[in-house]
Amino acid sequence: MPAGWKCRKLGELLNVQNGFAFDSDHFSESEGTPLIRIRDLKDGTATVVRYNGGYDRRFVVNAGDLLIGMDGEFRCYAWRGNAALLNQRVCRLIDFSDELNPEFVGFGINSHLKQIEDTTPYVTVKHLSAKSICGIDFSYPDLAEQNRIVARIKDCMVRVEEIDGLRREIFQEACAVLPSVLNEVFASQASIAAMMTIGEIAIETRYGTSQKCHTEPIGMPILRIPNVARGAVNFDALKYCDLSDADAERVRLSTGDLLFVRTNGSRDLVGRCAVFDGEDQGHSYGFASYLIRVRVDQAKVLPRYLAYFLNSTNGRSEIDSRRRTSAGQFNINSENLRTISFPVPTIAEQERLLEQMEQREVQANQLVSELISARSESEGMREAILRKAFAGEL
Repeated sequence: MPAGWKCRKLGELLNVQNGFAFDSDHFSESEGTPLIRIRDLKDGTATVVRYNGGYDRRFVVNAGDLLIGMDGEFRCYAWRGNAALLNQRVCRLIDFSDELNPEFVGFGINSHLKQIEDTTPYVTVKHLSAKSICGIDFSYPDLAEQNRIVARIKDCMVRVEEIDGLRREIFQEACAVLPSVLNEVFASQASIAAMMTIGEIAIETRYGTSQKCHTEPIGMPILRIPNVARGAVNFDALKYCDLSDADAERVRLSTGDLLFVRTNGSRDLVGRCAVFDGEDQGHSYGFASYLIRVRVDQAKVLPRYLAYFLNSTNGRSEIDSRRRTSAGQFNINSENLRTISFPVPTIAEQERLLEQMEQREVQANQLVSELISARSESEGMREAILRKAFAGEL
């Protein structure tokens, strides 16, 4: 503890108010007063549900109030939204002593909560009690020094946010590098290669199975939307389906099949494609109904070549122009996919271009990975600032 600081139980310096068990029968998506649940704390500005019923004003939360989730991750957040209600399993720090700046507590309490979290036993979810919060040994200097430290922390955090903002901009630009580079390759072919539509080079286009899947590894493993990412198929978190021989054969994937996301609530996911290359996994795979399989004539076009085109800037524009919205879902169908045209040089030329694009993809992915690592450093910077502040070194 820094020289001149005091240490007292937090329960001697403030009170902890537990949230109220509001009746879920009065929950609403659009009507009533915002209701703060644990899931709303991290964003800190809005709530998922509202409460459309009577309530005690003692449970109204205002901007700046310090809230703590009592289940899962133990962390204190300052509420930044409009007036809302304090639901059960969320608590609020109230009735602060005149010796304390509440913001000083907000910055300092999380290291203590993390210690409690790390030492709390659990079976399914960790639970925090108001008694544990009140039992925290909290160190603090005089009020003037607290105010100075709070101002200094805020200043440092603003700088970190500025760095974060610049990194986000650079990251977005880096993510756009590969589609742009791919576009240059296909633009160079536009005037010298034959233009063909996907329909002209496709042997078939087909939707996947709509039968219900399960996690038990019995039956045919089924690829779903999460398994289609960044131009390749992954085999994570598989689900399985018991299919008849005829249905299994209908959705069985072969190396070189292209899988497209055909419907989703996220605009950017629709039209995303990947090439299946999983026959060496030891068993057959099928695909779900939210995906479209395009099986191409590989004597005309290499599947990876087509996938690169569709992930280029112009390829994405072609998909965007064919995407439709219905009931909050974005969609693209096989008929629209079949109308997309692209330059198709000889197979030998496609192989040469593939080598170029694969090299550029490796370089672009390496850049993105480095930026992701750099972005993760920001949280470490914030923690370092708080450590120095509460060691009396800031």
